Amino acid sequence: MSLAERIRQTRESEGLSLDELASKASISKTYLWELERDTAGEKKPSADVLLRIASALSVTISELLDLPAEQMQGGQLELPSSLQDFKSRMVKLDTPLGERDLSDLAAMKFRGGQPRTTDEWHHLYLTLIATTGRKKAR
Repeated sequence: MSLAERIRQTRESEGLSLDELASKASISKTYLWELERDTAGEKKPSADVLLRIASALSVTISELLDLPAEQMQGGQLELPSSLQDFKSRMVKLDTPLGERDLSDLAAMKFRGGQPRTTDEWHHLYLTLIATTGRKKAR
């Protein structure tokens, strides 16, 4: 099933109109309509747009992209060194990451990879905060 079909099918199963989903995801109705009709997979929405759509539909980006997702079962997270550096940066900035934010960041993969640098993790974190309406951890 294509991304277009998964977006449309999930939207319909949630009982949302194009207008409603576009509004919840803060994207234009026209762009959402184009994404839902792009069965050839020519459109390449940004990670930010995918995250907004996924959040509005209460699914993960992995589910939208039909990618395998690893479930974390409590315990310790294995963090890449660049994410550990980002975690330290946030402590130094007096805005330490909450457990949920750290867990969400560690689980995120896009096109088979994760951010490689501290700055890339920071950008992803700011996108996560901005698109989900979460408050920064304190």
